[in-house]
Order: sequence, then C-alpha cells, then structure tokens
Amino acid sequence: MTVRNVIFEGADSIPVAIASVIQKRISTAPFQESELISMSTARARQALYAYGYMEAVVEPPTVKLLESEGLQENSAVELLFHLDPGPRYYVSGIAVGGTQAIAAQQVRDLIPFHPDDPDDEDKLRLALGEIRDLYACSGYLDADPDLLLNYHRATHTVFFTVMMREGKPSTISSVRVLGLDGGLVEKLITLPDLQPNGVFSSCRIREAIRWLWPPGTTPSKLNFTIKVVRQREIPKVDVVIDFSPAPAVGNELLEQISLQQ
Repeated sequence: MTVRNVIFEGADSIPVAIASVIQKRISTAPFQESELISMSTARARQALYAYGYMEAVVEPPTVKLLESEGLQENSAVELLFHLDPGPRYYVSGIAVGGTQAIAAQQVRDLIPFHPDDPDDEDKLRLALGEIRDLYACSGYLDADPDLLLNYHRATHTVFFTVMMREGKPSTISSVRVLGLDGGLVEKLITLPDLQPNGVFSSCRIREAIRWLWPPGTTPSKLNFTIKVVRQREIPKVDVVIDFSPAPAVGNELLEQISLQQ
C-alpha cells in the first residue's frame, strides 16, 4: 500500500514542524494492506511518543482510496487520524554513570538537553551516536550508552540516565600503510601512536599524521582513511592507513573507521 497523504485532526497543540515529520514517517513507511490500519496507528503513536507526547491517544485512521496514474488499483490511500496528543513531557534532568575511561562531563556535554527542554528522541539518538564516536576515538570500539528513562506523569517530565558500558580499549596488533613511498612509510610507522600493543586511538593517529607533514603540504597528501580490522578473541586490531588517491572532498582530512567482525 502507498500512503499518499496523512491528515491529523486534533493536533493543533503539536508544532507544525513536528506534525510534518510524523506525517512523513507514516507516509514513507511500507504497509501491507492487511496491516495498514494497525501498523499506521502504531507508527503514529510511536512517533508522538518520540517527541514527548507520552499520553497521546491515537484512534485507528479512516482510510480513503485515491486514484493515481501508474499505481495499481486501490494501492494509494489517504489516512485521516483523530488524535489527542495530551501534554508534552519536558526534561527534568540528566545523569551520567559508569564512566571511567572518559570523564562523565565529556559525555554529558554531548547530550543537547537542559532542564525544561522538550523531550525529543531524535536529538537523543544523535547524542548517543556521538557518545559512541567519542569512545571509539579512544579505542573503546564496543562502548555503548545504556539509556534509562523515568517518566513522571504528575509533572509531565522525564529524567534521563545514561549508564556507560565502556568495554575494553583495543590495542594495535599490526599496521599497514598503503599509497605512500617507502621513505614516508618508514617515518609514519615510527609514530608513537602506531606502535604494536599500544592503545588504538583513531583521533591521536589522525593528529599525529597531520603533524608529520610540514606546513604548506598540499591537501591531497592529507587525504587518507583509517580502516580497522578487529580480531575476534582479544581486543586487538589491525590498522590499515590508506593514502591511495580518492576523489577530492574539499580541503578536509578524511577519516573512516571500518569495523569488520
């Protein structure tokens, strides 16, 4: 089934931008005809929850068939939802725990919420991704923030607790350098941050390579990727630094961490 249009009735209290996002999430989702009503209702409710409307009531939609060229008969529909979004929940506070390798404040600084900000699952999901990147930068490739939510119905607030499962830092097993002549390779592999059994840190490696070249180096010589091949049994990684020519992407240093299980 193709959902061509989504209409909300009773959504006057929802900001237009949020209502548009929710409508788009429903209209772009694939639905089987047999589950159109149940699944679209669930998706609408889930999307409202994601933006802090924790008490939203969503009635099953009215389905209107649409005529459309190029589509199979009865495959395009319009959905009309009657809903009561209820109050929007706001953030009352955020706690961070389980941090040892990285300061708790560094983790907290990546969470873009302050007390009295509206709940927004999309922003929170992006923040959790940035926290994983922060740890990966220091070699904690398995670090995962465990999110706990406490909702308080009386005050319409939510309290976030991020408990870090940091795992162990990865250490370097071997280093390969591609796309450079022998002399430069010899200089590069002597860098302290690339020594076997040292803690892997993509960020320190990136900075060390940047300082290895003198001022005025052409940007093309600073384009490279860092690829990581992980070993199964122990937290060791094989590092491949590839300077092979690639399409130009402005003047920025390129970095890519590729995890292979």
